[in-house]
Amino acid sequence: MAAEFGSGEVLVRLLVAGGAGIILGLPYRKRPGGVRTHYLVTLGAALFCTSGANLAGASPVEALRIIQGVASGIGFVGAASVLKKGSAIFGITTAASIWIGAAVGCEAALGDPLLAACVAPAIALTSWWVGLLEQRVFHRRRVMHGSRELRELLGEKKDEDAER
Repeated sequence: MAAEFGSGEVLVRLLVAGGAGIILGLPYRKRPGGVRTHYLVTLGAALFCTSGANLAGASPVEALRIIQGVASGIGFVGAASVLKKGSAIFGITTAASIWIGAAVGCEAALGDPLLAACVAPAIALTSWWVGLLEQRVFHRRRVMHGSRELRELLGEKKDEDAER
């Protein structure tokens, strides 16, 4: 379970969670829900887990309740990253990555920080690799690449976009 706040182990667990979030966000660095979002999600999940476990006395039942609360709460953040226009849906992969980022943060805080530190690069690497596979083998490409496309998707137009 999580270490007491007085020890340096909590700081190490939080650093691992934050680093894992940065690594998980790298494949999404050019899109909404990128590096900062992943960093904040993993660090926030780890903070909820460590503080909750220390307040609850770190019993396994209470730790499971904390994880359940983090998992259900992060669904709202993930839902905010999903956009729909017509029959096209964007952001599902980002939402799934945010969700797994919270799981990595919980693992770093309550479980094995070494496992969290190893699984985050593996997830980021496989996510990048599967994206390449989708592009090259299945000829599927992403439609939305930047904030201009996002504004167009939402139906918002800025004056400089209208002039172009």
